[in-house]
Amino acid sequence: MKIAIIEDEAMELEQLKQAVMEITAEALPKHPWEVVGFETMQAFDAAKMQTDLLILDLHLPDGNGLTLARKLKEERAGTGVIIITAYQEHVYEGYEVGAFRFLPKPVDTGKLQEAVLHYVNEYQSMKYLLVPTQTDQLVLAIDDIVCIESQGKHSVVYLQDGKAFDSKKSIASYTEEIENKSFCRVHRRFLVNMKHIVRVEGNEIVFDMNRCQAEISRRSRSEFEARFAAFLKTL
Repeated sequence: MKIAIIEDEAMELEQLKQAVMEITAEALPKHPWEVVGFETMQAFDAAKMQTDLLILDLHLPDGNGLTLARKLKEERAGTGVIIITAYQEHVYEGYEVGAFRFLPKPVDTGKLQEAVLHYVNEYQSMKYLLVPTQTDQLVLAIDDIVCIESQGKHSVVYLQDGKAFDSKKSIASYTEEIENKSFCRVHRRFLVNMKHIVRVEGNEIVFDMNRCQAEISRRSRSEFEARFAAFLKTL
């Protein structure tokens, strides 16, 4: 899980970072955490960090934090947002980006702990998938995954925002882990998330993003059609 903190006051940023690291270490000691601090939105953008939880001050030297929060929520709906503000009137604006906590300045450690633990509880109840790469252990929201393509003993995981990650895990392992009412193995090479299917053209599946294309094998055709029809009835 990756947590980003954006606060332009260096001392306050360091205090927030240390507090969050202590909270997360105590809440889930065996879970992989990464807590990174930034003083500007520009620095955060430059890091290209895939964030699960964003803690940010609304008033930053290079713009309004709401703009960044809104962008992140559009790219990845599951991103959590905790807003720090000295101006109570901006609280209602925060609801537009799905912020679930607002912390007044100066930040109270107890309220920060409550806010972070609230998200941790939500995070644990959400469906996430651990995706091991050559250099990292990524935690991805399952709903963000469009399809998984086999590359022999490895695989490629495609996300709705256009990103793709080479994973050390095989498609067989992913199939055992997440094949359910929304995921279906349509080919020996493809495991697809039916939530992202736009249409089916012959044996080709068209998704709501362009980087991933999947083919339906003759062997899997009947099962896929039955499962996809049943899935559509749940919408």
